[in-house]
Amino acid sequence: MALDTDLEPLAAISAHERATPSLVYRSLLKSIHDGRIVPGAKLPNERDIARQLNTSRTAVRSALQMMERQGLVRRRVGSGTFLTDDADQVFGKMDQTAATPHDNVPSFVEIIEGRLLFEPAMMHLVVNRVEERELDAMRATLKEILAAPTWQEFKERIYALHQLIFAATKNRFLIQIMDEIVADRRAVLFDGKDTDKPAPLAVREQTHKELRAVVDAIVERKAKKAEELISDHLMRTLATINIWQ
Repeated sequence: MALDTDLEPLAAISAHERATPSLVYRSLLKSIHDGRIVPGAKLPNERDIARQLNTSRTAVRSALQMMERQGLVRRRVGSGTFLTDDADQVFGKMDQTAATPHDNVPSFVEIIEGRLLFEPAMMHLVVNRVEERELDAMRATLKEILAAPTWQEFKERIYALHQLIFAATKNRFLIQIMDEIVADRRAVLFDGKDTDKPAPLAVREQTHKELRAVVDAIVERKAKKAEELISDHLMRTLATINIWQ
């Protein structure tokens, strides 16, 4: 097992970018992909990661907590943080989007950045106002995500679930925002290629797992947990857009 003193420097973050938890997560993913840190290895401590990436320990801690919830790292009290033995398998489960700027609609990056500003906090409205019939519709849509026959239908069902979550707020302004987001993503075919082909099963299973956890938290009326889970989901989505470019 490699010690943190043996590790290569982590994948750099662009100098003009503020190192948010999402960008720290992105750097760590790239470092796993490039073999800078390997499954089972001990990571540098929070202070050293923050120094390497020129960011705060708070951003690093948030990224590591997100990775722990995802099952990518495990923490041992008194020993440090370690990559799990199967951490490198995460890439086969990632719904990676190769998104480009668009002249007439916001880019995928802009959309996810904007959603992160308000969608997690919105979960408190959802939990307080959601009706049982809406929960039933969310459960049914989760099954459709898992069984989606094509890549485009996979994306359509994901956005259908988000529309149901937004509708549960009973706030017409928020509902309108998600309707506009869906229209913008459809306008560019979700930045996808070969839309008639199926998304890999591992990708559908991982996306289903993440979104099912959000719905479960809503069902349990646990607003803080739903807020945390949707934030994780959006941050991971943002971190993996154009990740290998």
